[in-house]
Amino acid sequence: MIMREWCLRALVSIFEEHAYSNLYIQKHLHELSEQDRSLAVSIVYGTLQHQRYVRYQWAHMVQRSPKKQIALLLDMSIYQLLFLDALPDYAIIHEAVAIAARWDARAKGMVNGVLRRFQREGRRALPADEWQALAIETGLPDWLISMWKHQYGEACCRSLCHSLNDPHPQCVRVNRMRTTREALAESGAYTCGTLSADALYVKSGNAADTEAYHNGTISIQSEASQMVALWMEPKPGEHLLDVCSAPGSKACHMAEIMHDEGVILCGDIHPHRVELIRQGAKRLQLHCIEAKVMDATQLEGVADAAFDGVLCDVPCSGYGVMGRKSDIRLRLSAEAMDTLIPLQQEILQCAARKVRSGGRLVYSTCTLNRKENEKQAERFLQTHPSFCLEREQTFFPHVHGTDGFYIARFLRKA
Repeated sequence: MIMREWCLRALVSIFEEHAYSNLYIQKHLHELSEQDRSLAVSIVYGTLQHQRYVRYQWAHMVQRSPKKQIALLLDMSIYQLLFLDALPDYAIIHEAVAIAARWDARAKGMVNGVLRRFQREGRRALPADEWQALAIETGLPDWLISMWKHQYGEACCRSLCHSLNDPHPQCVRVNRMRTTREALAESGAYTCGTLSADALYVKSGNAADTEAYHNGTISIQSEASQMVALWMEPKPGEHLLDVCSAPGSKACHMAEIMHDEGVILCGDIHPHRVELIRQGAKRLQLHCIEAKVMDATQLEGVADAAFDGVLCDVPCSGYGVMGRKSDIRLRLSAEAMDTLIPLQQEILQCAARKVRSGGRLVYSTCTLNRKENEKQAERFLQTHPSFCLEREQTFFPHVHGTDGFYIARFLRKA
């Protein structure tokens, strides 16, 4: 299959059929020759990340909006012209016109005209309004930037928005039961992280393709995400509960810290995701993890006040991981965000009943939104005087060089 046509099919599936980009690529990448795969992935992910900006570059050139597939063809073509300097312009334009002829013959002339005009005129100037310009340039919705500006201040908002388009090297977690971070760093394949004592950054390639991954020496997990298990401070022999565990990265990290001694009860409401927890524990040869289907808002069959520590890594809007998961940009909705807040509170309240006297309760999200983070912690404390807040922190991509995360640790008073 022609590489650029493969890219268009991928983008149509992601934008119009709501496929997840990583799953689509995993399933279909074999359809391309090995020499084309890297470039194809760059085009798909790059177009996803910069879609608002590249569409702004050509939208004023057409009198009527083209069909959605042709609009995506223009998006990916403009992305290549703007961001992939190694590709000759004539090849990008020639192939885009050829693809248009096959997909919608009537659009062939329009595609050629738009791309030739863009080639002549260059980048379109951004609007004079600073915040509208920032939204277009970074590919984020106006309402999200307005929220961040209000919650975190103008300077933080600017830096945060730009950081989500920065390159993100792959981060892995060393299995401290198998080796040390220093030993892996000495191999030359990794550099050490700065937040988590178990974090390493991959210098090149995909960690999932390495022997170290397959034999359980490393796991793929962002540095901010690793901080959640470290904040729990699990100890060998303890009984822990992870109520929204799938795919199990944080539970497995806690098990490694505990040297696989004790019990970690993990749950998820979907059976196929519970199976992911089991598969992860099996790859890492961990035996203290018990995975089962459970509703985190009910936790039926789970004894009250029975656990030394309970983890609530709740469903959230995911704004902190948009740098790695560009699909989230396609599904951003202020209304959807607001529906998550009562669910998060319900999960936190239910989980609190399972913490023993003197035990820990850790609440975490992979989002940057005070309503889902600090405000949730405040509301919880107002209704649960038996708990106190020991510490909380927001991790920002532009400050900490990792995903955006929020973690709060509560202590149940003795």
